[in-house]
Amino acid sequence: MKTRIFFVRHGETNYNVQHRFQGSTDMPLNERGLEQASCLWVPMSKLHLDKIYTSPYKRTTQTALQVQAGRDIPVIAEPRLCEIHCGQWEGLVREEIEQRWPGMIDLWEHKPDELRMPEGETFLQVQDRAVEALKEILTKEEGKSVAIVTHMLTIQLIMSRLLNIPIREVWKMVRLENTSITTIDFSSDNEFEVVKWGEDAHLHEHLKNPYVKIAGFIQKDSPKYDTSVIEGKHPFTL
Repeated sequence: MKTRIFFVRHGETNYNVQHRFQGSTDMPLNERGLEQASCLWVPMSKLHLDKIYTSPYKRTTQTALQVQAGRDIPVIAEPRLCEIHCGQWEGLVREEIEQRWPGMIDLWEHKPDELRMPEGETFLQVQDRAVEALKEILTKEEGKSVAIVTHMLTIQLIMSRLLNIPIREVWKMVRLENTSITTIDFSSDNEFEVVKWGEDAHLHEHLKNPYVKIAGFIQKDSPKYDTSVIEGKHPFTL
């Protein structure tokens, strides 16, 4: 028996474009993000889905409507799938953060496991709550097909736990494009398979980004954990 999970990242927002730390700021999709999300309709409408779980923010619920593709599929808001709460960094760009908290922005990029944003969450706290949500979903929806509409860092922190990748190296995984689809099969024999990581073929070329960024940080080097490492079968040890 397999449980199939489709992780879908939300579409673009103005904060994405402005390279602002978005976190728990409830930004809606911008015009380009709405167009990106609409591209999900065709591929998702061809897939059987029993349920859709989504982070409760506007950008994810708007994206989830396109995943639903006009069908009568339950959409369930799950707060534990929210993006990291950035505390006092919310809405700021990296230059503003460096000015107010010298040296801290470097932790985000190079030592995220040591980062303590003022009044914000740690990467480990996000990972723990998101993984707990996934575990409950896998138990409730065993043998079914489920979409989880959430955020890039949330997905990558879940995947780093699944793949035993240290939080410090979470940015060394392949970044996920807006509205990308990651397909994973969880088997009843303590194994999971990443069938496809970050599929974005549904996006028209003008809706793709030359570099996938988060808060203005670009993945400049080849990722240490590329699709050759991520895709395929792995032991399931959550």
